[in-house]
Amino acid sequence: MMRNYRIFALLLTLCLLLPTLIGCAPGRTPAPAKTTGETVAKTTAEATTKAPPVYSAHSVLDERQNIKLIGRSQFSYGNILADWTASGIQFEYRGSGDLAIEVEKSGGTKSVVLIATVDGEDHVVTVNKNGDAIYPIASDLPQGRHRVLIRRRTMAEDGSNPPVGLMLQFKNVWLCGTFQRKPADAAYKIAFLGDSITCGVGIEKSPNGLATYAVDLCDREGFDYDVCSVSGIGASHSTSRHGDNSMTKYYPYYNYYRSESIRYTPERKADLVIVNLNTNDNNTGATETRYKADLKTLLTEIRAAHGQDVKIVWVVGQMISTTANVNKWLNAVFDELGGESAGLYRIEVKTNTEGESGHPDLSSHKAVSAALSRFLREKNLLDLPAQIPQ
Repeated sequence: MMRNYRIFALLLTLCLLLPTLIGCAPGRTPAPAKTTGETVAKTTAEATTKAPPVYSAHSVLDERQNIKLIGRSQFSYGNILADWTASGIQFEYRGSGDLAIEVEKSGGTKSVVLIATVDGEDHVVTVNKNGDAIYPIASDLPQGRHRVLIRRRTMAEDGSNPPVGLMLQFKNVWLCGTFQRKPADAAYKIAFLGDSITCGVGIEKSPNGLATYAVDLCDREGFDYDVCSVSGIGASHSTSRHGDNSMTKYYPYYNYYRSESIRYTPERKADLVIVNLNTNDNNTGATETRYKADLKTLLTEIRAAHGQDVKIVWVVGQMISTTANVNKWLNAVFDELGGESAGLYRIEVKTNTEGESGHPDLSSHKAVSAALSRFLREKNLLDLPAQIPQ
Protein backbone atom coordinates (compact mmCIF):
# COMPACT_ATOMS: atom_id res chain seq x y z
CA MET A 1 0.00 0.00 0.00
CA MET A 2 2.81 2.40 0.93
CA ARG A 3 4.56 1.64 -2.39
CA ASN A 4 1.41 2.50 -4.39
CA TYR A 5 1.10 5.78 -2.51
CA ARG A 6 4.72 6.69 -3.37
CA ILE A 7 4.17 5.93 -7.04
CA PHE A 8 1.03 8.07 -7.06
CA ALA A 9 2.87 10.96 -5.36
CA LEU A 10 5.74 10.73 -7.88
CA LEU A 11 3.36 10.82 -10.84
CA LEU A 12 1.55 13.83 -9.38
CA THR A 13 4.85 15.69 -8.90
CA LEU A 14 5.90 14.99 -12.51
CA CYS A 15 2.59 16.32 -13.82
CA LEU A 16 3.05 19.55 -11.88
CA LEU A 17 6.63 19.97 -13.09
CA LEU A 18 5.99 19.11 -16.74
CA PRO A 19 5.30 22.71 -17.94
CA THR A 20 8.53 23.89 -16.34
CA LEU A 21 10.51 21.04 -17.87
CA ILE A 22 9.39 22.03 -21.37
CA GLY A 23 10.19 25.71 -20.78
CA CYS A 24 6.85 27.21 -19.67
CA ALA A 25 6.11 28.21 -16.10
CA PRO A 26 2.71 27.01 -14.79
CA GLY A 27 0.05 29.54 -13.99
CA ARG A 28 1.30 32.12 -16.53
CA THR A 29 -1.52 31.79 -19.07
CA PRO A 30 -3.21 35.08 -19.96
CA ALA A 31 -6.75 35.79 -18.83
CA PRO A 32 -9.22 34.98 -21.64
CA ALA A 33 -10.80 38.44 -21.42
CA LYS A 34 -7.47 40.01 -22.31
CA THR A 35 -6.98 37.99 -25.47
CA THR A 36 -8.27 39.54 -28.69
CA GLY A 37 -7.30 39.79 -32.35
CA GLU A 38 -7.50 37.38 -35.27
CA THR A 39 -5.37 34.81 -37.07
CA VAL A 40 -5.75 33.17 -40.46
CA ALA A 41 -4.31 29.93 -39.12
CA LYS A 42 -7.29 28.86 -36.97
CA THR A 43 -11.01 29.56 -37.21
CA THR A 44 -12.92 31.10 -34.33
CA ALA A 45 -14.83 27.86 -33.84
CA GLU A 46 -11.61 25.91 -33.47
CA ALA A 47 -10.21 28.49 -31.05
CA THR A 48 -13.19 28.23 -28.73
CA THR A 49 -13.09 24.44 -28.48
CA LYS A 50 -9.42 24.00 -27.63
CA ALA A 51 -7.98 24.07 -24.14
CA PRO A 52 -6.53 27.34 -22.77
CA PRO A 53 -3.01 27.95 -24.11
CA VAL A 54 -0.04 27.05 -21.95
CA TYR A 55 2.78 29.50 -22.49
CA SER A 56 4.65 32.18 -20.62
CA ALA A 57 5.57 35.83 -21.15
CA HIS A 58 9.04 36.68 -22.41
CA SER A 59 9.82 40.37 -21.97
CA VAL A 60 11.22 41.96 -25.12
CA LEU A 61 13.64 43.87 -22.92
CA ASP A 62 14.90 40.70 -21.26
CA GLU A 63 15.27 39.08 -24.69
CA ARG A 64 16.76 42.17 -26.30
CA GLN A 65 19.94 40.39 -27.31
CA ASN A 66 17.87 37.78 -29.21
CA ILE A 67 15.38 40.04 -31.03
CA LYS A 68 16.19 41.79 -34.30
CA LEU A 69 14.52 45.15 -34.89
CA ILE A 70 12.83 45.52 -38.28
CA GLY A 71 12.34 48.87 -39.97
CA ARG A 72 12.17 52.05 -37.94
CA SER A 73 11.69 50.25 -34.63
CA GLN A 74 13.43 51.32 -31.46
CA PHE A 75 13.87 50.16 -27.86
CA SER A 76 12.37 52.71 -25.49
CA TYR A 77 10.22 52.79 -22.30
CA GLY A 78 11.49 49.26 -21.63
CA ASN A 79 9.63 47.99 -24.72
CA ILE A 80 10.00 48.01 -28.50
CA LEU A 81 8.31 50.92 -30.27
CA ALA A 82 6.80 49.91 -33.62
CA ASP A 83 5.02 53.06 -34.76
CA TRP A 84 6.07 53.12 -38.42
CA THR A 85 5.09 51.41 -41.66
CA ALA A 86 6.78 48.01 -42.04
CA SER A 87 8.38 48.20 -38.58
CA GLY A 88 8.49 45.14 -36.33
CA ILE A 89 10.60 42.36 -34.87
CA GLN A 90 12.22 39.10 -35.94
CA PHE A 91 13.33 36.20 -33.76
CA GLU A 92 13.71 32.45 -33.60
CA TYR A 93 12.83 30.09 -30.79
CA ARG A 94 12.81 26.40 -30.03
CA GLY A 95 9.56 25.11 -28.57
CA SER A 96 5.99 24.09 -29.39
CA GLY A 97 2.37 24.94 -28.79
CA ASP A 98 0.87 28.43 -29.04
CA LEU A 99 2.38 31.81 -29.88
CA ALA A 100 1.04 35.29 -29.08
CA ILE A 101 2.25 38.88 -28.93
CA GLU A 102 1.42 41.38 -26.16
CA VAL A 103 1.20 44.94 -27.41
CA GLU A 104 0.07 48.30 -26.15
CA LYS A 105 -1.71 50.58 -28.62
CA SER A 106 -2.30 54.28 -28.05
CA GLY A 107 -3.55 57.19 -30.12
CA GLY A 108 -6.38 57.22 -32.63
CA THR A 109 -9.35 54.90 -32.97
CA LYS A 110 -8.33 52.98 -36.07
CA SER A 111 -6.90 49.47 -35.88
CA VAL A 112 -3.28 48.58 -36.55
CA VAL A 113 -2.77 45.49 -38.69
CA LEU A 114 0.29 43.28 -38.19
CA ILE A 115 1.41 40.47 -40.45
CA ALA A 116 3.14 37.72 -38.47
CA THR A 117 5.04 35.23 -40.61
CA VAL A 118 5.71 32.00 -38.72
CA ASP A 119 7.79 29.37 -40.53
CA GLY A 120 6.78 30.93 -43.86
CA GLU A 121 3.03 31.13 -43.13
CA ASP A 122 1.37 34.54 -42.79
CA HIS A 123 -1.04 35.30 -39.95
CA VAL A 124 -3.09 38.51 -39.74
CA VAL A 125 -3.19 40.16 -36.31
CA THR A 126 -5.54 43.12 -35.89
CA VAL A 127 -4.79 45.35 -32.91
CA ASN A 128 -8.26 46.81 -32.58
CA LYS A 129 -8.34 48.73 -29.31
CA ASN A 130 -6.19 51.06 -27.24
CA GLY A 131 -4.45 49.71 -24.18
CA ASP A 132 -2.50 46.57 -23.38
CA ALA A 133 -3.72 43.26 -24.84
CA ILE A 134 -2.47 39.83 -25.86
CA TYR A 135 -3.12 38.80 -29.46
CA PRO A 136 -2.84 35.17 -30.61
CA ILE A 137 -0.67 34.49 -33.65
CA ALA A 138 -0.43 30.72 -34.12
CA SER A 139 -1.42 27.61 -32.23
CA ASP A 140 -0.45 23.94 -31.99
CA LEU A 141 3.02 24.50 -33.42
CA PRO A 142 5.06 21.27 -33.43
CA GLN A 143 8.15 20.88 -31.28
CA GLY A 144 11.16 22.35 -33.05
CA ARG A 145 12.82 25.57 -34.19
CA HIS A 146 10.41 28.31 -35.31
CA ARG A 147 11.20 31.45 -37.28
CA VAL A 148 9.01 34.48 -36.57
CA LEU A 149 8.76 37.83 -38.38
CA ILE A 150 6.14 40.35 -37.17
CA ARG A 151 5.72 43.49 -39.27
CA ARG A 152 3.31 46.40 -39.30
CA ARG A 153 1.16 46.87 -42.40
CA THR A 154 -0.59 50.04 -41.16
CA MET A 155 0.93 53.51 -41.56
CA ALA A 156 2.05 55.71 -38.68
CA GLU A 157 -1.01 57.96 -38.43
CA ASP A 158 -4.76 57.72 -38.89
CA GLY A 159 -5.31 60.10 -41.81
CA SER A 160 -7.45 62.50 -39.76
CA ASN A 161 -7.26 66.29 -39.69
CA PRO A 162 -5.15 67.03 -37.72
CA PRO A 163 -3.36 63.67 -37.91
CA VAL A 164 -3.15 61.42 -34.86
CA GLY A 165 -0.37 58.89 -34.44
CA LEU A 166 -1.29 55.19 -34.23
CA MET A 167 1.38 54.17 -31.75
CA LEU A 168 2.35 50.63 -30.83
CA GLN A 169 4.66 49.04 -28.27
CA PHE A 170 5.68 45.38 -28.25
CA LYS A 171 5.90 44.34 -24.59
CA ASN A 172 6.00 40.55 -24.28
CA VAL A 173 6.16 37.56 -26.56
CA TRP A 174 4.06 34.67 -25.23
CA LEU A 175 5.46 31.28 -26.19
CA CYS A 176 6.42 27.88 -24.84
CA GLY A 177 10.10 27.50 -25.53
CA THR A 178 13.49 29.18 -25.55
CA PHE A 179 14.71 32.08 -27.67
CA GLN A 180 17.61 31.31 -30.00
CA ARG A 181 20.41 33.52 -31.28
CA LYS A 182 19.27 36.80 -32.90
CA PRO A 183 18.85 36.57 -36.70
CA ALA A 184 21.87 37.99 -38.51
CA ASP A 185 21.88 41.42 -40.11
CA ALA A 186 21.74 41.61 -43.89
CA ALA A 187 24.82 42.76 -45.77
CA TYR A 188 23.18 46.14 -46.48
CA LYS A 189 20.58 48.39 -44.90
CA ILE A 190 18.51 50.89 -46.90
CA ALA A 191 16.68 53.86 -45.35
CA PHE A 192 13.53 55.19 -47.06
CA LEU A 193 11.82 58.57 -46.68
CA GLY A 194 8.44 59.01 -48.30
CA ASP A 195 4.83 60.10 -48.30
CA SER A 196 1.60 58.14 -48.87
CA ILE A 197 3.21 56.20 -51.72
CA THR A 198 5.76 54.69 -49.34
CA CYS A 199 2.96 54.13 -46.78
CA GLY A 200 1.28 51.85 -49.32
CA VAL A 201 -1.76 54.04 -49.97
CA GLY A 202 -3.42 53.08 -53.25
CA ILE A 203 -2.25 49.49 -53.44
CA GLU A 204 -5.44 48.23 -51.78
CA LYS A 205 -8.51 49.86 -50.22
CA SER A 206 -6.61 50.20 -46.95
CA PRO A 207 -2.90 51.09 -47.01
CA ASN A 208 -0.59 48.11 -47.36
CA GLY A 209 2.85 49.20 -46.24
CA LEU A 210 4.28 45.72 -46.82
CA ALA A 211 3.59 45.74 -50.59
CA THR A 212 5.42 48.95 -51.47
CA TYR A 213 8.40 49.36 -53.79
CA ALA A 214 10.56 49.84 -50.67
CA VAL A 215 9.69 46.58 -48.92
CA ASP A 216 9.55 44.67 -52.20
CA LEU A 217 13.06 45.83 -53.10
CA CYS A 218 14.49 44.88 -49.71
CA ASP A 219 12.69 41.55 -49.39
CA ARG A 220 13.78 40.53 -52.89
CA GLU A 221 17.37 41.72 -52.59
CA GLY A 222 17.79 40.60 -48.98
CA PHE A 223 18.38 44.09 -47.56
CA ASP A 224 17.48 45.35 -44.10
CA TYR A 225 15.48 48.57 -44.19
CA ASP A 226 14.31 51.64 -42.31
CA VAL A 227 11.04 53.29 -43.46
CA CYS A 228 9.97 56.79 -42.41
CA SER A 229 6.82 57.64 -44.39
CA VAL A 230 3.96 60.04 -43.63
CA SER A 231 0.86 60.33 -45.79
CA GLY A 232 0.42 63.88 -47.10
CA ILE A 233 3.94 65.02 -46.20
CA GLY A 234 6.30 66.94 -48.43
CA ALA A 235 9.98 67.79 -48.43
CA SER A 236 8.92 71.40 -47.83
CA HIS A 237 5.14 71.83 -48.15
CA SER A 238 2.50 69.31 -47.08
CA THR A 239 -1.27 68.87 -47.23
CA SER A 240 -3.25 71.26 -45.04
CA ARG A 241 -3.95 68.72 -42.28
CA HIS A 242 -0.22 68.75 -41.42
CA GLY A 243 -0.24 72.50 -40.87
CA ASP A 244 3.21 73.92 -41.51
CA ASN A 245 5.00 70.61 -40.87
CA SER A 246 7.10 68.88 -43.50
CA MET A 247 9.48 65.93 -43.48
CA THR A 248 12.15 68.19 -41.96
CA LYS A 249 9.94 68.31 -38.84
CA TYR A 250 9.35 64.56 -38.64
CA TYR A 251 12.64 62.99 -39.59
CA PRO A 252 14.93 63.94 -36.66
CA TYR A 253 12.63 62.32 -34.07
CA TYR A 254 11.82 58.68 -33.55
CA ASN A 255 8.14 59.62 -33.88
CA TYR A 256 6.94 63.23 -33.82
CA TYR A 257 3.43 62.04 -32.84
CA ARG A 258 4.78 60.27 -29.76
CA SER A 259 7.36 62.74 -28.46
CA GLU A 260 9.58 65.59 -29.60
CA SER A 261 12.20 64.56 -27.04
CA ILE A 262 13.00 61.06 -28.35
CA ARG A 263 15.53 61.51 -31.13
CA TYR A 264 15.85 58.82 -33.74
CA THR A 265 19.05 56.90 -33.04
CA PRO A 266 19.22 53.87 -35.35
CA GLU A 267 21.20 50.96 -33.93
CA ARG A 268 22.66 50.55 -37.40
CA LYS A 269 23.17 53.35 -39.91
CA ALA A 270 21.95 52.90 -43.47
CA ASP A 271 24.33 52.13 -46.33
CA LEU A 272 22.06 53.99 -48.76
CA VAL A 273 19.06 56.32 -48.49
CA ILE A 274 16.16 56.36 -50.98
CA VAL A 275 13.72 59.29 -50.95
CA ASN A 276 10.31 59.42 -52.65
CA LEU A 277 8.88 62.86 -51.93
CA ASN A 278 7.82 65.98 -53.96
CA THR A 279 4.27 64.82 -54.82
CA ASN A 280 2.67 66.81 -52.00
CA ASP A 281 5.01 69.75 -52.53
CA ASN A 282 3.79 69.88 -56.13
CA ASN A 283 0.11 69.45 -55.28
CA THR A 284 0.02 72.00 -52.44
CA GLY A 285 1.79 74.88 -54.14
CA ALA A 286 5.29 74.83 -52.64
CA THR A 287 7.40 77.88 -53.43
CA GLU A 288 10.81 77.62 -55.05
CA THR A 289 12.82 79.56 -52.46
CA ARG A 290 11.44 77.73 -49.47
CA TYR A 291 11.56 74.33 -51.19
CA LYS A 292 15.24 74.69 -52.00
CA ALA A 293 16.08 75.79 -48.45
CA ASP A 294 14.06 72.98 -46.87
CA LEU A 295 15.52 70.41 -49.24
CA LYS A 296 19.04 71.34 -48.13
CA THR A 297 17.92 71.05 -44.49
CA LEU A 298 16.44 67.61 -45.12
CA LEU A 299 19.60 66.38 -46.84
CA THR A 300 21.59 67.59 -43.83
CA GLU A 301 19.26 65.74 -41.44
CA ILE A 302 19.54 62.53 -43.45
CA ARG A 303 23.32 62.62 -43.35
CA ALA A 304 23.33 63.53 -39.66
CA ALA A 305 21.45 60.27 -39.02
CA HIS A 306 23.31 57.97 -41.42
CA GLY A 307 26.70 59.52 -42.06
CA GLN A 308 28.08 62.44 -44.05
CA ASP A 309 29.09 60.24 -46.97
CA VAL A 310 25.89 58.22 -47.29
CA LYS A 311 24.58 58.19 -50.87
CA ILE A 312 21.05 59.46 -51.47
CA VAL A 313 18.81 58.36 -54.36
CA TRP A 314 15.67 60.42 -55.10
CA VAL A 315 12.79 58.68 -56.90
CA VAL A 316 11.24 61.13 -59.36
CA GLY A 317 7.90 60.90 -61.14
CA GLN A 318 5.98 57.97 -59.62
CA MET A 319 2.86 60.09 -59.04
CA ILE A 320 3.60 63.43 -60.74
CA SER A 321 5.37 64.42 -63.94
CA THR A 322 9.15 64.23 -63.96
CA THR A 323 9.11 67.75 -65.46
CA ALA A 324 7.00 69.32 -62.69
CA ASN A 325 8.51 72.52 -61.30
CA VAL A 326 9.29 70.92 -57.94
CA ASN A 327 11.38 68.26 -59.70
CA LYS A 328 13.24 70.99 -61.58
CA TRP A 329 14.02 72.65 -58.25
CA LEU A 330 15.29 69.31 -56.97
CA ASN A 331 17.63 69.04 -59.96
CA ALA A 332 18.94 72.55 -59.36
CA VAL A 333 19.77 71.85 -55.70
CA PHE A 334 21.45 68.54 -56.51
CA ASP A 335 23.54 70.20 -59.20
CA GLU A 336 24.46 73.05 -56.85
CA LEU A 337 25.62 70.57 -54.18
CA GLY A 338 27.71 68.51 -56.59
CA GLY A 339 25.29 65.94 -57.97
CA GLU A 340 26.47 62.35 -58.28
CA SER A 341 30.04 63.29 -57.39
CA ALA A 342 28.61 64.38 -54.00
CA GLY A 343 26.55 61.19 -53.65
CA LEU A 344 23.25 62.72 -54.79
CA TYR A 345 21.39 60.65 -57.40
CA ARG A 346 17.97 60.81 -59.03
CA ILE A 347 16.07 58.08 -60.84
CA GLU A 348 13.10 58.86 -63.10
CA VAL A 349 10.26 56.34 -63.10
CA LYS A 350 6.98 56.04 -64.98
CA THR A 351 4.05 57.98 -63.54
CA ASN A 352 1.11 55.87 -62.37
CA THR A 353 -2.15 57.00 -60.75
CA GLU A 354 -4.19 53.84 -61.41
CA GLY A 355 -4.49 52.74 -57.78
CA GLU A 356 -6.96 53.69 -55.06
CA SER A 357 -7.45 57.48 -54.62
CA GLY A 358 -5.30 58.23 -57.67
CA HIS A 359 -2.17 56.68 -56.16
CA PRO A 360 0.24 54.26 -57.84
CA ASP A 361 -1.06 50.71 -58.04
CA LEU A 362 0.74 47.48 -57.20
CA SER A 363 2.19 47.15 -60.71
CA SER A 364 3.83 50.55 -60.30
CA HIS A 365 5.44 49.55 -57.01
CA LYS A 366 6.78 46.38 -58.60
CA ALA A 367 8.13 48.37 -61.56
CA VAL A 368 9.84 50.95 -59.33
CA SER A 369 11.35 48.18 -57.20
CA ALA A 370 12.80 46.53 -60.33
CA ALA A 371 14.03 49.88 -61.65
CA LEU A 372 15.85 50.54 -58.38
CA SER A 373 17.51 47.12 -58.54
CA ARG A 374 18.85 47.98 -62.00
CA PHE A 375 19.85 51.50 -60.95
CA LEU A 376 21.85 50.35 -57.92
CA ARG A 377 23.85 48.06 -60.19
CA GLU A 378 24.29 50.54 -63.03
CA LYS A 379 25.62 53.19 -60.66
CA ASN A 380 27.55 50.63 -58.58
CA LEU A 381 26.05 52.06 -55.40
CA LEU A 382 26.32 48.74 -53.56
CA ASP A 383 28.44 45.66 -54.19
CA LEU A 384 25.67 43.47 -55.61
CA PRO A 385 25.66 40.34 -57.80
CA ALA A 386 25.08 41.09 -61.47
CA GLN A 387 21.88 39.06 -61.64
CA ILE A 388 18.77 40.73 -60.20
CA PRO A 389 16.79 38.44 -57.82
CA GLN A 390 13.26 37.63 -58.95
